[in-house]
Amino acid sequence: MKKNLSLLFFTGLLLAFINLHADAMGLIYTNANYPVTATGATTKNLESLKEGKSSAINILGLVEFGDAGVNKATKEANIKKINFIDVNEKTYFLFFSRITTTVYGE
Repeated sequence: MKKNLSLLFFTGLLLAFINLHADAMGLIYTNANYPVTATGATTKNLESLKEGKSSAINILGLVEFGDAGVNKATKEANIKKINFIDVNEKTYFLFFSRITTTVYGE
């Protein structure tokens, strides 16, 4: 019985880590920013761009809620032309995960 529970636990742990999305993943804690796409932003106009954010939260890998979509982020900031998109993933072991999509544009 203990052997079966251990096998089930480690299988669940493996599947949980496979499901994480960050390019850089820590075993206990992750706070990674990474780009999704870029469409022509230059360093001259970065400060003048609008910024919209949207987030989704996952608890224990069992419940996930929120909208981390690009559409929600662009509507929040009234962005008509997207210049680039970044994603931030913050994870605390298997207990809590938040994915935030940030859209920059005009």
